[in-house]
Amino acid sequence: MKEQKLKITDSINYAKRIQQAVLPSGENALNILGEHFILFKPKDIVSGDFYWAARINEWLIVTAADCTGHGVPGAFMSMLGVSYLNEIVRKKEVTKASEVLDYLRESIIDALQQKGSSGEQKDGMDIALCVLNTNTNILQFAGANNSLYIVKNSENRQLIEIKGDKQPVAIHVRMSPFTNHEIQMSSGDCIYLASDGYEDQFGGEKGRKFMSKKLKEMFLEISTNPMSEQCQILNSTFDVWKGTQEQVDDVTVLGMKVE
Repeated sequence: MKEQKLKITDSINYAKRIQQAVLPSGENALNILGEHFILFKPKDIVSGDFYWAARINEWLIVTAADCTGHGVPGAFMSMLGVSYLNEIVRKKEVTKASEVLDYLRESIIDALQQKGSSGEQKDGMDIALCVLNTNTNILQFAGANNSLYIVKNSENRQLIEIKGDKQPVAIHVRMSPFTNHEIQMSSGDCIYLASDGYEDQFGGEKGRKFMSKKLKEMFLEISTNPMSEQCQILNSTFDVWKGTQEQVDDVTVLGMKVE
């Protein structure tokens, strides 16, 4: 029994290495994203969250996603997501944010043979996807149940939340094309994408959820710090909040500064 458990753990650890290999990190992430941070804290060995980034000519595409479930099932979905994004963006060179999500949804529905029948597994993902034109600094955003957070680099710093559509990247009762939002960005503006794992974490003195309101306040508060420091603050705040509580979900927070 112990030997079998060890074999399974070894297999999952190997899967972790594969998952880490397909996620941008280190110099690769720096070349694509410029000044940024990625806080990535899987609940289990492998994660149902993923993040992804690419540069196509003047376009910078970045996304953070939360797949159904966590652990091994979530990780399978995350690998599907990464694979399809590579195909849609890198091969087909689709650079309109909403179209990327439309194509991604088609691919997921097709791969999982989703028909929308009752009792069917509702596998899919919530996602926030940005496309920045690095020549004009016009940012496109499309989201599936996830928001984009922006802190403008101005004297009167304020946080702007742009909400995604209330539908997942999967088959859904009321499916419609994803909305494409456009925002003019300026040098020094900060962009934040996050899964719901951070805000849903129980902790603090009363064992309550962290909540999105508090996370948004943190984005505003830390936005003047260097990106590496922002990541450290978010990480230590999460660990202190969680305390002895179990981590409830995968956690991903991605921050980026517009050049």
